Amino acid sequence: MSDRILSTRGLNTLTFSDPYAKLCFAAHVVSQYKKVIYVDLDTTFTAYLNAGLVRANSVDIYLPSEGRLVPMVKDVLESMRTSSLVIFDSVNSFYNLFRARDRTGGLNHLLSVLLMLLVRRGVDEKIPVLATSMLRYRKEGGWVQSPASRRLLQRKSAVRLSVDLIESDLVVTIVEHESIPAGTQVVYKDSLITV
Repeated sequence: MSDRILSTRGLNTLTFSDPYAKLCFAAHVVSQYKKVIYVDLDTTFTAYLNAGLVRANSVDIYLPSEGRLVPMVKDVLESMRTSSLVIFDSVNSFYNLFRARDRTGGLNHLLSVLLMLLVRRGVDEKIPVLATSMLRYRKEGGWVQSPASRRLLQRKSAVRLSVDLIESDLVVTIVEHESIPAGTQVVYKDSLITV
């Protein structure tokens, strides 16, 4: 079902409020593809993979840092030719790569450029690009949950998904999709990572 959910025609966005639900979905998706590029900004997936708790065919992990970001993106773009999926996890942690004094609107522009470079290459190579973003509370006419870089993710995403855990099931809700009706829920049983 992951092949049907993720699009190769634009950015795929996954929002979450439970980091464990996001981790389980990422692990499930990674297990469905032959070769995955995983840009791990929060390092959680890498820790689980290195501990042997995530099954994967072939995953190239990228752990960006401020001084290494541009060369890393170049490497990722070149590697996409032989890959089947790119995951950019997570948008929230992108801002932590930079010193507080550098946190301006320029970072939003940089993030937009990086994601659109990945998406453009993904569209050309017919490879889905998935970006994750944790929901946080914002006060806009009352407290509401909103993803980091909300405008970017809402405007540029071909597919928008959300993930939750309901009891022991992983539930993915279609928020927006090119061929699946909004509100459709896909349940993945036995997709939780257990120690």
